[in-house]
Amino acid sequence: MATEVTFEVEQAGCSSCAARVRSALEPLARVGAIAVDVEADAATVRCSADALSEAAVNAVLADASDGAGHAYRVRPGSWRTT
Repeated sequence: MATEVTFEVEQAGCSSCAARVRSALEPLARVGAIAVDVEADAATVRCSADALSEAAVNAVLADASDGAGHAYRVRPGSWRTT
């Protein structure tokens, strides 16, 4: 059974930023699905309980920020698991 992890990505409020965020997150191991909502600046990631950590997501978002003119990161306090 997969655990759903929901978090907001700061500075990802346009379609090109959303595409960068999506591309950065998709290669993470054991990720079931990713949906980026540009309007809400949020990405919803479905994965197994041990497949994803906030630190790992922030690491790939930092890499995705290179050349973007933005500093993508998980908005503090927005990380939720269900």
